[in-house]
Amino acid sequence: MLFRLIRALIVVALLFLLSGIAMAQDADQPTPLTATSADLMKVNLLFVGAHPDDDSTATATLARYTLDRGATAGVITATRGEGGGNAIGRELGPSLGILREAEERMALGALGIKHVYYLNELDWAFTTSASATEQFWGYEEPLGNLVRLFRILRPDVVITMNPSAGSGHGHHQYVAKLATEAFFLAGDPNAFPEQIEEEFIEPWQPKKLYYALAYGGAGLESAVVEIPTNEYSPSRYMTYADLEASALRLYRSQGFDASYTVPPSGRRLQPETFTLAASVLPTAEQETDLLAGITSGIDQAPAGVELLVRPSMFYVSQGGELTVEVTFRNNSDIDLADLTLGLEAPEGWTVEGESQAVDVPVGETAQALFTVTVPDDADVENMQILVGRFEATDANGVSRSADKRAPLRVTPPVSVELQPIQSVQIYREWTQRVGLQQLLQLAPTQIAIGAGETGVLPVILTNRSDEDVDVEINVSVDNPDVTLEEAQRQVTVPAGESITVNVPASIPADMEQSEFPVTVTASYGDYELSDAGTIQVVPTLSVPRATATPQIDGDLSEYEGQTSYDIPFDNLWEGTTTGPEDLTGSFRVAYDDQFLYVAVEVIDDTVVSNIAPNDIKGHWRSDSVEITIDPQGPGASEHTLTTFKTGIFPFDTEGNVQAERDADANQGVISLTAPDMQVASARTDSGYRLEVAIPWNAVPGDVQPGDTIGFNVLLYDCDKADAAVGENCNEARTAWSAWPQIQGNPRVWGHATLEQ
Repeated sequence: MLFRLIRALIVVALLFLLSGIAMAQDADQPTPLTATSADLMKVNLLFVGAHPDDDSTATATLARYTLDRGATAGVITATRGEGGGNAIGRELGPSLGILREAEERMALGALGIKHVYYLNELDWAFTTSASATEQFWGYEEPLGNLVRLFRILRPDVVITMNPSAGSGHGHHQYVAKLATEAFFLAGDPNAFPEQIEEEFIEPWQPKKLYYALAYGGAGLESAVVEIPTNEYSPSRYMTYADLEASALRLYRSQGFDASYTVPPSGRRLQPETFTLAASVLPTAEQETDLLAGITSGIDQAPAGVELLVRPSMFYVSQGGELTVEVTFRNNSDIDLADLTLGLEAPEGWTVEGESQAVDVPVGETAQALFTVTVPDDADVENMQILVGRFEATDANGVSRSADKRAPLRVTPPVSVELQPIQSVQIYREWTQRVGLQQLLQLAPTQIAIGAGETGVLPVILTNRSDEDVDVEINVSVDNPDVTLEEAQRQVTVPAGESITVNVPASIPADMEQSEFPVTVTASYGDYELSDAGTIQVVPTLSVPRATATPQIDGDLSEYEGQTSYDIPFDNLWEGTTTGPEDLTGSFRVAYDDQFLYVAVEVIDDTVVSNIAPNDIKGHWRSDSVEITIDPQGPGASEHTLTTFKTGIFPFDTEGNVQAERDADANQGVISLTAPDMQVASARTDSGYRLEVAIPWNAVPGDVQPGDTIGFNVLLYDCDKADAAVGENCNEARTAWSAWPQIQGNPRVWGHATLEQ
């Protein structure tokens, strides 16, 4: 009996012990946290481009951060690239967009990037103009969509393309402008407030904005960050250039599988470069890491702190004064004590103001205001730098500090410049509106003048002082055959005003297409300032009135006796040719009250006709001729939406001539967009002939006898005799007036004057 009682007591004790252990174990179990949208949507880096494959400007860098740095990345693309060509099939338009989206998702997925989004804008045509792109896409809607995505994805770093005029595709420029504005607006609760009030998303301020410079840094002036591509990925045992090429080869519809080889060579191994456009963080003097200041601190600053230096103006006059606001936000995870803010200016400048030492716990802000006086003899040639600084200690007594630089320019009493072209002026005004004037590094002004014509060199003098100033200007051209009138003259610039002085420049009639430097110097008092530009000589012709109405049949005998204008094989603006038999052209022109007549002869040793009758678009894919007209006058149009552009296939797959309008305001097959247009073609032993009658009623402007219009003839060549139906096999492009991206740049089309 006693034994049973003892055994029962032991069992009860064990039960109590085991239940206590179980209760203790249950108490130690972690409690699952509530999932939030941030767990799925948060990205560290976000690339914003215009077309699928634009991420190629940063692919190796994205691979580095996603595969080996533990970062999450996303990509936003404005269009699906439905306006491009197709190297692997016949899909075009929306169907091509579906294909290119699939390629982009596959290529980015290979790098571990799953966040891929589209703004659903139209890839409507190639253009060199951001303004033309804005006309098609609009402004508020795509900007609002970007702000929404920024707020949902909450990127630390935004990477986009170069927004400056002259940097390439207008779609690239405009999406970069939109991304820049979204960077500043996403954190502003007053911007697109309906997203906050109705969709319940929160404002989010990205920390840094970079421009990818793969297409060049034209128009930008800022420190460049280089990210190597020739280093090995420890997780993949391949160079980042290898990883880039492996991913980009998947853009097969764009022919990337031919150009991105593994292993890569040459320029593919060069670093990817970025310029820092904006940041709310302290900045190192020379950055090497896009996530610096986010995953690790800058200098002695803890990661996450923000430091802003805001001058009251970017342009300040010699002897002038400005205020500078320095703001510190403690978004780190440690409290800071005895924080002071300071400001350093260039030697000889005066800084007034002081910051009292304050404690700044996590989530709090400190601010100080300084007054800066510029000396009378301050440097006006180079960018000047103000340096804001914070100093503090943490709870362990460790010193914490970092700097932030703010550039500005000192202006002389009177500045001088050659008037920038329209697209550059638009870009300049945009940088001022968004507060990024420090990025503005304008390419030399380009002034197009026709051979045998007199143009003007516009010199702008701006007086920022409160007194009238007498200025002597002197314009010189690095070509003895160019005649300048009144190249040296004395002018008075009224206080607080700008004046334009036009200096006539005459070009000899026999001068061939060329370009050469022009310089303007302004002298007054102790100042001698200058600006430089380029004169571009474009070809000219005279269009005779037709003595009889030509019959549009491909027989060009009616044009015999008229002046013929040559397009040599080496008048290239893209691609390569092997000699005169590969691609040589000539044309004649005439007009009457109803039509502009253009007769074209092309020498082409391999005439390709791989475009089907129901696929008349994208003339640049195969053998074709493009004719462009700017009725507004030479160089008057900033983009092609105010022009007439037609692309003509001499033969489709059934042997018939076909034509379309491309990249103007009325795109599509000629039967719908210019129904009165007539076109005929004929094969020759050495190539083909085209005869075209372009109706004036299809040209967007009132052209009269005696008017001078912009005009050009462009030849496109494919030498792939077995090209698949619809394949983009273009290899070379020449033109009468041949300049880079000439198809989208009316400013340098040739000049054609209609005889009275």
